[in-house]
Amino acid sequence: MRRSAGVWRVASPSGPPALLNDIVALSPDEAWAVGQTSDHPVIQHWDGTTWSAVTPPRPASLIGAGLLGVAAVSPSAALAVGGGYDRLAGQEVPLIQRWNGTNWAAQDPGPWLRSGYVLTSVAMFTADEAWAVGHALPGGPIALRWDGAQWIRIPAPGPDRGRLLAVAGIAPDDVWAVGTTGSGALIMHFDGRAWRRERCPSGRSSLTDVVALPDGSAWAAGGDGLLHWNGRRWRRVDPGLGSVNTLAALSPTEVWAAGGRGELARFDGEKWHRADSPAPLDGAAVWLGAASVAPDTVWMVGSQRTGGSGGSATLHSVTALTQED
Repeated sequence: MRRSAGVWRVASPSGPPALLNDIVALSPDEAWAVGQTSDHPVIQHWDGTTWSAVTPPRPASLIGAGLLGVAAVSPSAALAVGGGYDRLAGQEVPLIQRWNGTNWAAQDPGPWLRSGYVLTSVAMFTADEAWAVGHALPGGPIALRWDGAQWIRIPAPGPDRGRLLAVAGIAPDDVWAVGTTGSGALIMHFDGRAWRRERCPSGRSSLTDVVALPDGSAWAAGGDGLLHWNGRRWRRVDPGLGSVNTLAALSPTEVWAAGGRGELARFDGEKWHRADSPAPLDGAAVWLGAASVAPDTVWMVGSQRTGGSGGSATLHSVTALTQED
């Protein structure tokens, strides 16, 4: 099995044990990772040498507050999204944090969008063009568009139990969002005018990540396999992993997939090749988020299982894995 010409290195972020859910990389020396520890959202920054932790503010009434998605287009423009449960209001509340190059600050989604849902993923195209997706409880899929001045809710077709878990795109008029209907996979596409639900192979309970590529292809991950969009239809692909949670793509011929037992696989444009995380992460890492930056850097973030008989106990220790030629 061909792993790659590069070397995987482990880089542990600073601060207390936490769970990292997502990561975005602007260059080999600039990356952001987000997650949560206890009831607090966590933001980590990579400067090319070390990770440094940021604890963004949150309303004191929130329970289980965390950040689930992050995106960036420049060192001075980034967004992070998530949510928590407001025990005083008795409902879910979205979290949006915005980076302006100097600090992270909470962003108000507007009076009509302040409660009743959580956000799970965000994609940015410019500082004034972004999408955030999530779900209402109840109420189904949520899709919000940032136009540089305000967040606007755009109707997203889907069942009341549907949830959107990831969003990605190559242009504002070519955006993919994936998740679950509650009983099967949910895939939607935005063509610049409206969201449309796409037909997808059956038998998949949820899709947890999606990447879009400049050649018009796309990959979606979830459960025990992958789906591939060839420009005309989605088809099922087996990468040889027991589970697949997240994806990163450097190009159509360099795609990485990662799962819940330290498993990795690489697509070389023709075949998927199985790989493993280096010890002690092999069999113990739960990879939840991934990112890539040209020409040759790939990041994986998540948590690490530790302790317990049979490895059943879990300590939410953050781990970051990077591969560079």
